[in-house]
Amino acid sequence: MTAAGDRGIFENAIAAERPDFQPPRGVTGITVPHHLLAADLIARGFWAASANDYDRVILLSPDHFRAVHGRFATTRDNVGTVFGTIETDTAAVDRLLADPALFEEVNLAHEHGIHSVAPFVRHFFPHAKIVPVVASVSTTSKDWERAVEALGPLVTERTLVVQSTDYSHYRSLGEAIRRDQESIGIIAAQNPSAVARLLQPTHLDSRAAQFIQLRLQAAEGARPVVIANRNSADYAGSKSSTTSYVVTAFLRDPAAGSVLAYDDQTAVYFGGDVLLGRFLTSILSDEDALRSIANTVHAITRGAPLIVNLEGVILDQPVIGGSGQSHLMQKDLAGPILRRLGIVAAGLANNHSHDFGQLGFSETRRHLDRLGIRPLVAGQVVDLGDFRLVALNFVPGKELLGKPPQPPDARFVCDLAGDPPLIAFVHWGEEFTKVAGEEERNLASQLADCGVSAVIGGHSHQAAQEVEAVAGGALQGVYSVGNFLFDQSMPQSSGALVEARVFRQGTIAIRLVPIPNLFLSGRLTLEASAHDRGLK
Repeated sequence: MTAAGDRGIFENAIAAERPDFQPPRGVTGITVPHHLLAADLIARGFWAASANDYDRVILLSPDHFRAVHGRFATTRDNVGTVFGTIETDTAAVDRLLADPALFEEVNLAHEHGIHSVAPFVRHFFPHAKIVPVVASVSTTSKDWERAVEALGPLVTERTLVVQSTDYSHYRSLGEAIRRDQESIGIIAAQNPSAVARLLQPTHLDSRAAQFIQLRLQAAEGARPVVIANRNSADYAGSKSSTTSYVVTAFLRDPAAGSVLAYDDQTAVYFGGDVLLGRFLTSILSDEDALRSIANTVHAITRGAPLIVNLEGVILDQPVIGGSGQSHLMQKDLAGPILRRLGIVAAGLANNHSHDFGQLGFSETRRHLDRLGIRPLVAGQVVDLGDFRLVALNFVPGKELLGKPPQPPDARFVCDLAGDPPLIAFVHWGEEFTKVAGEEERNLASQLADCGVSAVIGGHSHQAAQEVEAVAGGALQGVYSVGNFLFDQSMPQSSGALVEARVFRQGTIAIRLVPIPNLFLSGRLTLEASAHDRGLK
């Protein structure tokens, strides 16, 4: 009996991965392995989609046994599994076969990219019909584009696109991890054009399936959440010739992806500019407004650690004669709020950290230390357990120590003692911009050369709208997270959180989660509270 015929493999994997959270709605696609050594990770992907109802499942697989003579193949045959037979969506298949130059019909009885995954389809979505699609290893990017055009009309609100893919093949464990990081970077950036530069099977066994999945999900407005990265060596296999596994879920609502939390990874969030003073003082002094802000943040982070850029100085009391526009925060107000929001580290590598000179900078560090919050000083590597973090600043400010050279140069990071994975939290760019300029792109490339896995930027008060893949995906970058809790209400200001997931083998996946203007929402709550108190 083959592994695909062993019902116990599937039942055990499904039971082992049953989540202790309610899976999210709005899942439009998943990427799972087909190597049944990692049956638990296949189950994880399907559990992530299990709260949804689907009429159709499009299953994308590589052609392992060269059964495809042309470009792509499908079949009208129903698919038998240990949980029962899956009916093929013959109308959809006929539509594909209407283009014989692109699709042919073949017998897929021996294609384990289909038959290792199909039992999970039958178990989780017993009433869905299947559209099997097998891609020849020799297809080109033009073929992939044509396949997207053919499959696109089949993707509806009730369609799940399942990409059956194993990643790095036949590499040593160390090289496999490096290749996985590159693949994850391209997935996180949702960059189909970069897929053609991946090596097959060094990075993955089907570039075609990866390209098609990314394109179909982008058309649906769905964003990726990488929820697993593991290697066959983790299952007691060889470390000299391995196979890697990456599991991804695609969701229409990025915030919903934070519920997908697992024991074999660590999630941390990065937020933008924080100034707990000036026009925010009255808002943060009101319990209703503060509760509203905290609830909004916790709905995304779900208690995970949060790292922010602290735009200013924390002092015991106001400075006599100080300007009302100064970036000053009082400890009695700022301290409880920082703790309440789950902030574990605060960036001091910015153009306002020395607004009150060296004394103000030292006082800020002292207050953060007392709160148990790590101060992130420019150019110093901080060990946060599962990863290292270095804060960098390229925007001059008052009495700023270590002003950046001209032109900005980040290559000194190569000499810092920061074991991988290393994340750079960078203050750079022009205000009220959401796209990196040439200077920031050059800096990101330098950081990639220094072994940095992810760059998360700030200063512009405007959030970027995408993750970018740098150096072939070896580095993932977000130009700006914009504002987190900052007293700006103009329409050009915006904010986002960046979730960084660190997997046990040291790879990282980042993603963007937009957030509302917390200053505005807090002000509205304050006004409503004042109105209610007036009525009483």
